[in-house]
Amino acid sequence: MFQLPTEMNDYVAVSVLPKPTFRLPREKKIPSSKELTKWDKFARLKGIQNRKKSRKVWDPVSESWKPRWGKDRVDDVKDKWVLEVPDNADPYEDQFAKLSQAKKERRAKNELQRLRNIARTVKAGQAPPIGVLTESQSSKAELSRALSIAQNSDASMGRFSTPLDSRKLSKNVEKQSKKRIPLSQFVQNTKKSKQNKILARKPKKKNRMNRKSVNK
Repeated sequence: MFQLPTEMNDYVAVSVLPKPTFRLPREKKIPSSKELTKWDKFARLKGIQNRKKSRKVWDPVSESWKPRWGKDRVDDVKDKWVLEVPDNADPYEDQFAKLSQAKKERRAKNELQRLRNIARTVKAGQAPPIGVLTESQSSKAELSRALSIAQNSDASMGRFSTPLDSRKLSKNVEKQSKKRIPLSQFVQNTKKSKQNKILARKPKKKNRMNRKSVNK
């Protein structure tokens, strides 16, 4: 108490108390550090530094600055009205469709890598093995199960989705798609069943009066 600083207040020496503190307990635990992705581990091992690229680049065709990616980006396929056919390519092949297909494959590859990074950070027993699995846990049966789940994820249950590598749809998808019937057929079957129930009902027998017993 006597070691605290003092000040004069109305000609009286008053000790200056420290500011009150309150320790509020934390509801949840401190978040752990984020797991490194496969690329982050490789970059740290090789000493690769992430250098930020500029948002816009110079387009010599339009002589203006355009975004590097996104809408109205530089070197966009939509802005090209003609494409050069390589010497080793089929002259009758559609180069625009080829570029579009390559773009879809890059998107699918990035999504696959993202799911693998998530699956790599999941500990054993933390989540059910549904979707994309890591290389250490994947097997033929598990991959087939993940493929079947992915094919069943759309509205048509994989009936109208493009098969991978021109393969046939899995047997599970074929069975489930055959079980489903159109809505019009379902309504028609419901009406028929109701009509059959009505026709199957037998009229109740009326209690007839015994006239002989009444006249007696």
